[in-house]
Amino acid sequence: MSQDPSILPAVNFGGALRGMWALVWAQRCTTGTFVRWGLGACALGFLMLLTIQSGEEKGWLGWVIGFYIQFLIPLTCLNVCGSMIRAEVQANTLSFLCTRPLRRHTLFLLQYLCHVFWLQIIFFGGTLGLFALGIVKQAEGLGALLPTMLLTQFLAILAWSALSALLGLLHQRFVVIGILYWLIVEVGLGMVETSNINQLSILRHIHTLLAQNEMVADMFVRQIADAPVSAAFVLGGATVFFLAAGAALFTYREYLPSQEAGQ
Repeated sequence: MSQDPSILPAVNFGGALRGMWALVWAQRCTTGTFVRWGLGACALGFLMLLTIQSGEEKGWLGWVIGFYIQFLIPLTCLNVCGSMIRAEVQANTLSFLCTRPLRRHTLFLLQYLCHVFWLQIIFFGGTLGLFALGIVKQAEGLGALLPTMLLTQFLAILAWSALSALLGLLHQRFVVIGILYWLIVEVGLGMVETSNINQLSILRHIHTLLAQNEMVADMFVRQIADAPVSAAFVLGGATVFFLAAGAALFTYREYLPSQEAGQ
């Protein structure tokens, strides 16, 4: 699967991006996918309607922060971006993609961009739906929170997706590894207050950005002292780091269907 860069013809990046997006769109936007997402959204909305009292902002925030931001978004990014290369390997279609006149790291980055764009669309719609439900439940302060929520969500999806793409390249059991990472680093180290080791937690920086809204800050037990600019910078830096590591790994490591059974 290795290619000699000297013999690769010139590639129009925009054309390659459009072609990859068409491929990702065809893979992700299936009837089964829409049915599963629709059923999941209806189930979540129904549970929220049952458990949130009218005018109770904390109940609504408990679902949005505790479930949507901290659990649903990272788990979805893990499933979608972790499988973006691994699924091609298992289907024995990666060799087809690698015969395109693209360097391997470019192929990896194009896959990432297209899958992240798809996730941004999905969760943008999901967030608007959550806020619409908050309006139905007469939660106050939603207009001030929405811009902060969308910005934080945008950065969170970039970081979680980059990490997930790297985990997917490391091992076929990336879901298990990702959940262990979430439990140990995000839930465990992220709660440590006596050391700077908590800076390794993506969720901590997400909380810092969200806590710029007073309504959200009130629900955190611990004091968020980190600067929002630093938190945004760390999330951006983590995204670049994970992408660079994933691109390097995909460039120099061969991925063959015959290797899957042995992992």
